[in-house]
Amino acid sequence: MGASIADRQSAAAAPSRAAGRERFLAPVVGLCAAVPVIASTLRALRDGWIPAGDQANIATRAHDVFTSRTPLVGLHSDVSFLTHHTVYSLGPMLFWLLAIPARVASPGSLTFTMGLLNTASIVGVVVLARRRGGRTLMFMAAIAVLLMSRSLAPELLHDVWNPAAGLFPFTLLIFLCWSLGCGELRLLPLTVLVASFVVQCQLAFLPPSLGVLAIGLAGLLVAMWSTRGERGARGRAWPWVLAAVLVAVICWTPPAIDQIKGSPGNLTAIARTVEANHSTLGAAVGWHAVVLAVGVRPWWLRDPAYPFGRKLEVRANPSRLATLTTLLALAALLIVAAIGFLRRRADLWVGALIALSLCAALAAVAASTPTMRLLAATLGYTLWFGSPAGMFIWLLLAWAPLSILAGRMRIRPRRVSPVLASGVALGAVALAAGAVAAAERPDEHVNEYRPLGVMLSSLNRAVASSRTVQLTGNLGIATFRFKMAARYSLLEHGVRAVSPGNDTRVGSWYDRDHVRYDCTVYISDGTAPPSRSAVLVSRVVYAASYPVSAWVEPAGCPARHLAASAAGYATTWVPYATLLHAARTRPLTRAIINPARSDVEIKFREGLEWHAVYPAGAQSTLQAVFRERRVRVLFAPAAHRAAAKPASTHPLRLAAAIAACLLALLAIWALLRRRRRRHAPAGP
Repeated sequence: MGASIADRQSAAAAPSRAAGRERFLAPVVGLCAAVPVIASTLRALRDGWIPAGDQANIATRAHDVFTSRTPLVGLHSDVSFLTHHTVYSLGPMLFWLLAIPARVASPGSLTFTMGLLNTASIVGVVVLARRRGGRTLMFMAAIAVLLMSRSLAPELLHDVWNPAAGLFPFTLLIFLCWSLGCGELRLLPLTVLVASFVVQCQLAFLPPSLGVLAIGLAGLLVAMWSTRGERGARGRAWPWVLAAVLVAVICWTPPAIDQIKGSPGNLTAIARTVEANHSTLGAAVGWHAVVLAVGVRPWWLRDPAYPFGRKLEVRANPSRLATLTTLLALAALLIVAAIGFLRRRADLWVGALIALSLCAALAAVAASTPTMRLLAATLGYTLWFGSPAGMFIWLLLAWAPLSILAGRMRIRPRRVSPVLASGVALGAVALAAGAVAAAERPDEHVNEYRPLGVMLSSLNRAVASSRTVQLTGNLGIATFRFKMAARYSLLEHGVRAVSPGNDTRVGSWYDRDHVRYDCTVYISDGTAPPSRSAVLVSRVVYAASYPVSAWVEPAGCPARHLAASAAGYATTWVPYATLLHAARTRPLTRAIINPARSDVEIKFREGLEWHAVYPAGAQSTLQAVFRERRVRVLFAPAAHRAAAKPASTHPLRLAAAIAACLLALLAIWALLRRRRRRHAPAGP
């Protein structure tokens, strides 16, 4: 009797132990698939990763989140050149993610945070693949993500730069929308959160994200309609819908505030760039992008030597094999979608439609890129999302036939233990992960890390905290990123660094316009001092052939509060004709046009700066001269003086905070009321 009771207890405990092992299998497989990301992140931390260039601008804006100058929009976008109005990415969620690391930890914590985010995204992809197609799809997805990681430069696996920061969350968004379209309503708030983050990272993510999100929501509505007659279906739905609305309100309140108070708002500026984009690369380039992402051999299975090479590949005709296999893949996706509709299998038709929408988004992004040389070159990074898109298309086409035939084939009972099969598959994934991680190359900017670390440490020792400094740079193409790194390092040290034209990149608080400063910090190529009274702080050699020096004037940076009026700028005011002649004949590094004040500033290669007031109607002439000479032009925003108002007291921010709190209280009250009703005793 006792033996039979023990046998029954053992038999009852076996399923629970199996369920426990199954629960942890998908996250473990996901961590194995994320080994290249983890290895790349740890390698960057070992090499002394430091943000420079746009990475430093992102870190600077992330540092501003908990201040009165908290950003309402994302990073500056190069599409501003189309309309000569400043355009930014849609929102500041990337800055929110990095806000705490940017303030309380070392610079390496920024890339560590991105490594954690990308690792979590990969684990989420594998877990969702397990929910959609069982162990088979789970292991297939893990191998596919590993191979896809090879198609991205190692630095992109942990980079804070916005085109790279959204890649793995976008991959997660694809699988979230697939699961959402299959009726998993509980994923709606997370899907809204991830979609908002991805879209706000960079404008290029907008078309594919909207496409997959629309299909996921359509599939969810179909699933809810099919279960409308079930008891309690409506009661189970509304809490998740309310939570998703609350998440959307929180994520999109800052862009809405910017749109209301801006002149024009960022959303209006983006719409104007779409209307002004008359000369584009065209449908042929769009089709080439689809062929290169889907056809043999697709982007996601290549190991590129140059991370920005896609801007060149889409301009050439693809091979016949790639074109033929792309046509076959598109036809196969249509067949899978039709079978899914006929058999009422949402996992098939939703997945196939998502894959087709990714192809359409790839074509749209590439075809709508302007022909202007600077903007056409952005294809080198705006098409990075072709790797996760192509990976999902191939994964779906490989899994769909197995899923369709599995229900019709009579398979004999398995003689191999599921635990043993899973162990073998997990070992294969781990071996593949180790091979991919071992073959990774160093970061593209690894040669910057050590020189920057030495220079910035010396600079922080030379300038006391609580100072305001004028930061100027006379740097070439190879070293221009050093100045942005110096600005963020000084900000971490408690020093405000101001420079001309910074209001369009990192905000008006960093612009030199009428700001009093204590001393001047020079970051320049070569070894020559910028002035007689400048004191050398540090000199390093970058890439074994580029000497870069940091200077401070005067020594010690005493608190003097020099007036930074027009006369105190270290610039020269000249007649417009003189400036125009110099712009046509002398070497320049950049120009700043301020339409509101009708003045222009040019910076010469030797570091001098000239100002001039141009006559009415002369702006188009200046732009033509700069365009012909390929000089980078910045445009000061029209509403510059309005930015001086303290943003923290803006009534719209207060109203948005009150609305968010009310929505949160409403959600908590609704959940408590629902729980009280569930546990209430039944009536007679």
